[in-house]
Amino acid sequence: MDVRSLPAFLETELRYPVTHADVIEQIGSVRIATPRPDEHVEIGTVLSQLNETQYDTPEELYTSILGSLGDAFIGRKFYDDRGTNPIVITDPDAATPEQESF
Repeated sequence: MDVRSLPAFLETELRYPVTHADVIEQIGSVRIATPRPDEHVEIGTVLSQLNETQYDTPEELYTSILGSLGDAFIGRKFYDDRGTNPIVITDPDAATPEQESF
């Protein structure tokens, strides 16, 4: 499942309020696709990091899941499209460093 489809899925698959244990039991094996090809995480694995007891709304559950997703869901780490791109020295003997192009 794509992470963008998660809000609609959470709204239709569960009745709220719902306990943490019921979420794990009912949809814990559902896999969320990362931006990397062929890589997924299960909702149960993501939620196992939390100490929540209950979710009152689908939005609360979605926020908890989204906030607990790992680095695989981050685009280019430390990328800033509002400033300069980092300068990478590709040839240590070169007189001037080159800018890294994405």
